[in-house]
Amino acid sequence: MISRINSSRFLARYLLPIGVMIFLIGLYLINSRSSYHSLLYLFIALPSFYITLANPSLLSHTIKSNSFRSIVSLLLIAATSTLWSDEPTEYLRYIRYNINIFLFILAFIYIQNYHEKSLVKMLLLAAFSWALFGMADLYNFYYVDGHNLSARIVGSGSLTNTLLTSHIYGVFAALLASYFLAKKLPFSQQVLIILAFLATLAFIVQTHSRTPLLGLSAVIIVLILKHHNKKAAAFAISIALLSTIYLAFNIELVTQRGLSYRPEIWLIALERISNKPFIGHGLATEMSIYIPSLKKTFSDSHNIHIGLLYDLGLVGFFTWLITLTYLFRLYIRQSGNILISMAGAALVYGVVAGMTEGGGFFTRPKEVWFLIWLPIASLIASEASLIKQTKK
Repeated sequence: MISRINSSRFLARYLLPIGVMIFLIGLYLINSRSSYHSLLYLFIALPSFYITLANPSLLSHTIKSNSFRSIVSLLLIAATSTLWSDEPTEYLRYIRYNINIFLFILAFIYIQNYHEKSLVKMLLLAAFSWALFGMADLYNFYYVDGHNLSARIVGSGSLTNTLLTSHIYGVFAALLASYFLAKKLPFSQQVLIILAFLATLAFIVQTHSRTPLLGLSAVIIVLILKHHNKKAAAFAISIALLSTIYLAFNIELVTQRGLSYRPEIWLIALERISNKPFIGHGLATEMSIYIPSLKKTFSDSHNIHIGLLYDLGLVGFFTWLITLTYLFRLYIRQSGNILISMAGAALVYGVVAGMTEGGGFFTRPKEVWFLIWLPIASLIASEASLIKQTKK
């Protein structure tokens, strides 16, 4: 028994953090998506699975978390929905996806249990890393390669989609902004945080993607309401001034693409949802939305919430809303917990940014995990830690 506890401690303190860091920065450093997934299975899924079997008592406090119970319910509904999908033979693949998501959440819980401050450090390290990645890519793309500033940057590594890349930078911008406002820092550290935030913001701007800017606007509004002090006001005013200056010279980049056919896509998706409103079409069902004016077919609803409603129906959608309610209530009530402050801001970003882009989020690890599963895992781990402390 003692050896199993010691091995669990070793995996949670040393192996799982490696896995989380691979998740956080691996998409930039690893060119192959299959290698990225394999490393995450090796350093996150397998250790989490072993710890759960070797020391199940670690979850004694977690199962008392309303957020944890609701997200487990959502994952079970998602896995079950494959039984009535158009492709029931694919159920094993989607069940595996849901198990991996569950083990990913457990990894954060175990790390938080054995080393409470390490998750914040890892998130900050990843945020600074992406700031440096962004500056390097901007320099290479526009200065070395000589692209015009009107060209949209994508990023390096296995990053292939401009908008999805911008979402990763948006999440880390939200984490940096929250940390800056929630934590009393020496001047030198404040300068570093601001520089990293501006670096991520500069990269987002050069992707010419509007969705992350919408998400960050929501984050800034929430942060002002949450902190309502001079520091928050100065931060918001500075961002507003930068935005005004940028729009004064680049307004056409924001307006020229209009709404990118989002309303048409949503209406067609909602019409399809009305055919199976309660239990949905199932995870394995492919979505096909044809826009006649574009003569183009889209494979998702370009809205993660509508996508969830399509897959899991009202049963799954209301479970999702309940989960968000628990998580946001935790975010509002625990204002002094820095990890909750950071993860809550990231979840605000993910929920808002996901309203105009993305398909389902019950997938293999990819960009959408930064919008949804990263903040959820961090918040649930924090709540489990708080429950544990309360019981002592």
